[in-house]
Amino acid sequence: MKKVRDLVGQFFRERIFCGLDIGSQKIKASLCKVQDAENFELLGVYEVDTRGFKDASVNDLGEFSGAISAALDGLARKTKTGSRFRDVYLGLGGELVETRMSRAVIPLTERGNKVIVPSDVKAARQQARLLGMRLEEDVVEDFVRQFKIDDINVALNPVGLYGRKLEVEVLLVLINNTRLRNIQKAVKQAGYEVNKVFFNGAALSEASIGHQRRNDGCVLVDVGARKTEIYIFKEGLLKHFNFALFGGDRITARLAKELKISFALAEDIKKSYGRLGDKTQHGAEDIIIKKDQGFIPIRHAAIRGPIDEEVGVLIEHIRDSIAASGYEGQIRSGIVMAGGGALMPGLMEHVEISLGLPVTAARSIPGLVPALLYAVSTSIAEMGYKGSMRYVFDTRKPKDWWDALVSRFREMCNEYF
Repeated sequence: MKKVRDLVGQFFRERIFCGLDIGSQKIKASLCKVQDAENFELLGVYEVDTRGFKDASVNDLGEFSGAISAALDGLARKTKTGSRFRDVYLGLGGELVETRMSRAVIPLTERGNKVIVPSDVKAARQQARLLGMRLEEDVVEDFVRQFKIDDINVALNPVGLYGRKLEVEVLLVLINNTRLRNIQKAVKQAGYEVNKVFFNGAALSEASIGHQRRNDGCVLVDVGARKTEIYIFKEGLLKHFNFALFGGDRITARLAKELKISFALAEDIKKSYGRLGDKTQHGAEDIIIKKDQGFIPIRHAAIRGPIDEEVGVLIEHIRDSIAASGYEGQIRSGIVMAGGGALMPGLMEHVEISLGLPVTAARSIPGLVPALLYAVSTSIAEMGYKGSMRYVFDTRKPKDWWDALVSRFREMCNEYF
């Protein structure tokens, strides 16, 4: 009995979950301690420059593995966790993945009709995954767009309804399996194991946008260094996904070209003087920068102009995505912004005024400033917990295990009796 008590105690003892976010410029890691669904504590975050990784592929395994090791070992030292974690939850997004629509229809019964149960839904989704992917691809995530029963009844959740055949439409998030295997190998070479792979957008939306907001209509905009991902939610489901070749690097490159300065200097100027829409900032004085062997003056208007134009491109992408989703005028819960690019001073206010929708930041984590930089990695760590067995038996989550068990029993009765 003592051994049983020890095993049970070990199972319910607080555990730590590590989220790993691999970007084109930075590798970010977050470590969270979880006792239950109501006790989620961020232990720390850490980031390093991305090395050995170019054009969404590993081009130097040793360099890339070294960068991952530096991020995770640095996080362990910073949080003083030592060897308490060896597995990580990996987030994928941006240029690493691509999306594709897929449909599948499965028969439910040869004659008459039957009550649709979760296993039918699972079979339909699995068929859609198989039909939508290529041999060299793995499915990271599948987002259900809608179900159709017997070609006539469109349903958001078909479980419990009668039908003869079930059709599902899904948005697949895919990754080339060679790319994925190389990333996993780099993590292993760094001394860690990939426990599970998540799509950044799914983790971020789950952690940052409540079900009610997804039901009412919400836009999630994740502004990265090179790519911005735009998600449109309505009726609790992802209805539209789009990406724009826009990011913080695009603004920096435009400034570097216009001002004829280096990329690094343009990045510093953007961070220091790049507030959007503020024509009175710093008055009309010039700023003095060092160039070559001397110093040159730059007008604030020469900085604001290119930034305003580039941000205007982003706003049009968001506007076009909302229109393409078919839910223009139905986004009642506004826009949620994430990513390092969203930290640009005045950007959220500018988007809010331009689109006429309220804009909020994706995550607000006590003690973490700025939280938007680590919104993805912290969300991945949280998803790691929600995908674990501990969460299944967590009585403090929104729907406890007893309700789930009763629901499953009813589903089995419907399926077999």
